[in-house]
Amino acid sequence: MAISSSLSTALSGLNAHQTAIQTTSNNISNASNPDYVRERAVFSTLPPINSIPGDIGTGVNISKIYRITDTFVFNQMVKTSQDLSKYSTMEKYLQQISTYFPDVEDKGLFQDIKDFFNAWQTLASNPNDGSAKIDLASKTQKLSDTIHLLANKIKDIQKQANEQIKTNIDEANNIIKQIANLNKQINSHEANNISNANELRDKRDALEKRLKELLGVKVFKNDTQSIYAQGEETIDYSKDYQITLGGYNLLNNETYHELKLIDFNGNNNIAIQTEDFKLKDITKSIDGEVGGLLQIRGYEFNEDTTPKDGYLGDLLSSLNALAQGLIRSTNSIYSYSAQQSVQTDSNYDVVSISPDLANKPLPTIEKILKHPVRDGNMILNIYDDNGNFQEDITIPIDKNKSINQIIDDINSALNGKTTTTAKLVNGQIKFVTPDGKESPNVLVKDDGSLLFSALGDIEYMPLNKINTTNLPIPLENGNFDVVVYSSDGNELARRTITVNMDSKDPKYSTLEGIIAQINTPNIDDNKDNNSNNDVDDYYTAKLLNGQFILSPSQTNTYIGLDNDSVNFGGAFGVNKFFDGDNAFNINLNQELANDPSKIHAYKAPNEGNNEVANEMLQMQFQTISFYKNGTKIENTISGFYRQTTSNLANQTQNITSKKETTQTLFTSIQNQYYSISGVNIDEELINLEKFQRGYQANAKVITTINQMLDALFGIKQ
Repeated sequence: MAISSSLSTALSGLNAHQTAIQTTSNNISNASNPDYVRERAVFSTLPPINSIPGDIGTGVNISKIYRITDTFVFNQMVKTSQDLSKYSTMEKYLQQISTYFPDVEDKGLFQDIKDFFNAWQTLASNPNDGSAKIDLASKTQKLSDTIHLLANKIKDIQKQANEQIKTNIDEANNIIKQIANLNKQINSHEANNISNANELRDKRDALEKRLKELLGVKVFKNDTQSIYAQGEETIDYSKDYQITLGGYNLLNNETYHELKLIDFNGNNNIAIQTEDFKLKDITKSIDGEVGGLLQIRGYEFNEDTTPKDGYLGDLLSSLNALAQGLIRSTNSIYSYSAQQSVQTDSNYDVVSISPDLANKPLPTIEKILKHPVRDGNMILNIYDDNGNFQEDITIPIDKNKSINQIIDDINSALNGKTTTTAKLVNGQIKFVTPDGKESPNVLVKDDGSLLFSALGDIEYMPLNKINTTNLPIPLENGNFDVVVYSSDGNELARRTITVNMDSKDPKYSTLEGIIAQINTPNIDDNKDNNSNNDVDDYYTAKLLNGQFILSPSQTNTYIGLDNDSVNFGGAFGVNKFFDGDNAFNINLNQELANDPSKIHAYKAPNEGNNEVANEMLQMQFQTISFYKNGTKIENTISGFYRQTTSNLANQTQNITSKKETTQTLFTSIQNQYYSISGVNIDEELINLEKFQRGYQANAKVITTINQMLDALFGIKQ
């Protein structure tokens, strides 16, 4: 073997150790880079020269430079990091929300509720004191303003969450593009099956980690290799790389699909554009940081863009339930305060049928109806003047007829059985007496044709169907009294009205039945055998265009409610103290806000009477009904709010606990990962010294060979 071959062998060792030193140097320089995966240069023997008596080596080279990592441990770390990002995001938002709902009795809404009832106490002690009325108006408006503030803060946080979702989706789309570009570079770099695109893979891993933290995507790496690299094992270098979200491909090697934001009732939902260019909503499939934002914000929304679910939706539902319970209970008690007549706000939207439309077939006017009328039977109950049931009659309704034809059919069926007739009154079908008053003698038991539902007239529909959807504030089963007073405060008549939504009798389970109970003529309210001094002799009740009306038949009389376990006054706004029906619009009645002197402490119209104020005071200690997402909750007003703040505090603590647990787990897995893939300075310094000595030894061989060559050339001379 020639001396030159020995020189070549030593030179290969020199070059190999120089490469190993460069690799070690790169490891040391990246020791503080959390995204760097340490590398290891693999020494391989060069092909030998076959000879006798044996093969002669030709040196060494660096066959590969591998990343020392474990894909499975990396995936565990990234999944835990994803959960940690999610809980950290949720904790941040919940802590922000909690600042507006302090679980302390002398702060925030707690104090405003207390001040509200204290103001009623002052008025009860001084029912004619104008300053007490002004103070009550002020405390009431402050309570309303605080509820508005809290509701609007929830909307502000909802807006923040939507804006952050947009920012995060923009970041995610940018990451997806970068990964697709990196995949292209990696495939190009490794096409020769010799080179390893280590630094490109480091960058891709860092982007993959961030993408999982953002969205909780799933990453699939096929054909992952397990390689023993001279003392180190690496599980890496997959050839096929895919990212999916919600079952749809976000990325397939170099091909990617962007995420799109779609408007959903004013909120940002997330969709993916598939290969057929259709948008698939994947909002509910998202995890990670954005998933945490979605859990805070909610997934379903009301028409006013506010959330139905999620932490914000739950909190807003509680706040709305609190406001509604306060409005209903306060207004029910305040409706006891007598007034000369009653005309409430319009509580629902009815279809008004003009005379020209009344003669047209129903199918031709469907566009103004709530929904089409169908063929079906209408069942009417007939009662006598004492309110006793007589019989029911069934009337077939033809969906192709006009309103007037249907009225004629009804009247034909009623003929001979009662003097009541059906008539179009102010665009609505009403059952009236010969003198034009609303009749208590005919009630709709069943509208199989859905005619009144199509007209939007809930007067004839079962209360249990409309109670929590059509009425502004729900009614309860129970009783309430209608009381008539003289101008000097003496009680003239009292009638108890029964509401039973579970009854099959429309007299007790419909609004028309409630009105009929008030208007039934032959009831001796005073038990004095006088048929001219009962409630129906002083007042007539009716429901018209969504308004509940009590019209006086005589002058100098007053009417109010009493013992209202039904919350009828609160549901319909009879002599309202509060306006509104939720946390956003609760306010002191505008007339009372403009002139607080009109606030009354009395029940009977006597300025020295303070019965209403006293009942308001008692209300703070009474259990009332709150309706949250259709669920009835019994509690006091302060107790319900305390329960809301406690739930929020518990939710925040629960998320904080999960975050801390996940942080501990993440730290453990991260340490395991970095023990494999992180740079150990001490180990690298040992390697550096080893490779330096190898380099020096090979350099010494070259020097020795050089001296041998000098000696050889000297012999020839």
